Amino acid sequence: MKKAKGLMTAVGIVSIGLAILGLLYNSQTLFTDFSDIEQENELPYFYPAFYIMSVICIICYLTLLICGVQFVRLHTGVFWIFTGVIIFEIIYFFSISTMWLIPKVGMSIAAATGVANGGLSFQLFILFPLWAPFLAGWATRKISKSQESSNREMRLPVTSD
Repeated sequence: MKKAKGLMTAVGIVSIGLAILGLLYNSQTLFTDFSDIEQENELPYFYPAFYIMSVICIICYLTLLICGVQFVRLHTGVFWIFTGVIIFEIIYFFSISTMWLIPKVGMSIAAATGVANGGLSFQLFILFPLWAPFLAGWATRKISKSQESSNREMRLPVTSD
């Protein structure tokens, strides 16, 4: 049980850290002027693509932040939300590159991808999507089993008169 709590806390702390790094990255890029890139390379859809991708990433980071806080508090109820966000980020990250092939908007999306999704790279550097859901899942099962057994032990016997 001690190991499960430690792993859950560790996943939570890493999740919080990555979420904060992603939010800091995106807050920095949202206030950067990219008009030179847009005009020099004839990318008329750069800003709409950039803002849409930035909002998607910020929502993911906020969700990871909330899940991380709950994991540190040893609340396992957010495990499926956490796993869902990780899966969504993986699908999102790889599906964006297919949009680069769309005529007229593809180059704008490609240019915006590197800027808007840069915060996700922190997760990729430490391979977070590969290990975090598995460790959190294992810890969730152990903690839930422990809580169930302690709840059974605390029940008072029913007596009939």
